[in-house]
Amino acid sequence: MPKNERILFRIAVAAALVLRALAFFRYRFDADEQHHAHVAWGWSEGLVQYRDYFDNHAPLFHLLMSPFILIAGERRDILLWLRVPMLVLFGVVLWATYVVAKKLYDERVALWAVLLLVLFPPFFLKSLEFRTDNLWNALWMLALVALVLGKRPFLIGFILGAAFAVSMKTSLLLITLLLAAVIARLSTKTEIRGKWAEGVAGFAIVPAALAIFFVSVGAWDELVYCNFTFNGNLAKTRSNLWVGRAIFPFAFGALVWAAWRFRAAANVWRYFFAVAIGVYTVTLAGFWILISPRDFLPLMPLVAIFATAMMTRFVRPVLAFGVVCALSTVALWYYADRFENGTAWHYTMMDQALRLTRPGEMVMDLKGETIYRPRPFYYAFELITRSQIAYGILPDTVADDVVRTRTYIAQADGPMWPPVARAFLNDYFINLGRLRAAGGWVRKDGTFSIAVPGEYVLLVAAGEARGVVDGTPYTGALTLDAGVHRFVGEENVAVVWAPAWRRGHSPFRLRDTEF
Repeated sequence: MPKNERILFRIAVAAALVLRALAFFRYRFDADEQHHAHVAWGWSEGLVQYRDYFDNHAPLFHLLMSPFILIAGERRDILLWLRVPMLVLFGVVLWATYVVAKKLYDERVALWAVLLLVLFPPFFLKSLEFRTDNLWNALWMLALVALVLGKRPFLIGFILGAAFAVSMKTSLLLITLLLAAVIARLSTKTEIRGKWAEGVAGFAIVPAALAIFFVSVGAWDELVYCNFTFNGNLAKTRSNLWVGRAIFPFAFGALVWAAWRFRAAANVWRYFFAVAIGVYTVTLAGFWILISPRDFLPLMPLVAIFATAMMTRFVRPVLAFGVVCALSTVALWYYADRFENGTAWHYTMMDQALRLTRPGEMVMDLKGETIYRPRPFYYAFELITRSQIAYGILPDTVADDVVRTRTYIAQADGPMWPPVARAFLNDYFINLGRLRAAGGWVRKDGTFSIAVPGEYVLLVAAGEARGVVDGTPYTGALTLDAGVHRFVGEENVAVVWAPAWRRGHSPFRLRDTEF
């Protein structure tokens, strides 16, 4: 590597380290991070994923992460601690990218490919978050390392089987490897050898072990429903899926033509991975129902390698590297919201959740964002759930479930609530800041409504109200049945679940900004 290139490389590495440190502590927590933490918490509590609470991802990631939740205990900054193992997985992906790039090209390409991958905004930000995709991508890259280094098919299969137990999207990666191998074989006449039975045996170990476990605990049907039926039902809410599937034969045909056109590639591995990138892309676009940047995580290291190799052939490669690093840094600054602190709102919410509720008390949140509390409603309100409720595939039973389970705390209002659930919570819960408690405001005619029977207090700004409830003088917390009640006394009165008041919360002193 020339001297000026080494200087640029070191500067870019230093900048990447600084940005990584900033993002680790300040980049906002994604709703998926909260959900995955909640699922991992369930395992730490002795619950069984799918059977006892909802999730629509494969189980291995949450099983492996549950000890971190157990060791850390209930804490407001748990998501920050859960980002630590993501740094390890991040390192695994970088190391694997280096090994594959060095095998395909040389050390110079390998070093720059790793650096450009680190600075690429979608990879930089998604690899930071606590999510299944990071373990999935790390296992995929380890499988590629084993593949290019000629390791035994059993080991490659075992790694890919573990990846399948992390994400069902591994099926797409398997299709990619198979089709890329077939296209490479037909185009270049390269003989494909391998002990396929050994690879299949290795692949089966982790999924089979998990299947046996879920059958033994009576959760197999729920696993199948959550991972296949539930996710597959999303197709019923998408009327434009035929477009991608109609285009797929033409896109795949163009890919095969391009592979044939450039079949004279000198390096078989480069050719194979280039074809794999194309196969994965056109197959994902043609058949995947929901496509997001994280679905392309397995391609990003390979694209970084090929892009780096291309830039080394420029007349002034150092200029190309400098421009790409600069553009990536600016884009990263923009997409990370200038690295302003976006975590405070989560800490505020967690503070309130831990102070307002006790272990075992249910919270009606959206996706398990209070992490340590069970939910009365089975499904998480992600896009797939909301779409199926909107199309009548799933019922919105939030109101019934909240009343049935005597749930007195709910997440704040927002657009992710389905209409019926949102109306119920707005009518029968009162704002305390980031969370709400069962209760409401006394109307001008003195009436108020209770949906969840329980112990309530009547409050004014100065403390407990003075007056008469349903003909009886109000002297403190009282048990109210579901229905309409009447208060005669002071004005501007709030009715609040009594334990919330005892634990320091009031609708007259919202705790939105405490963190």
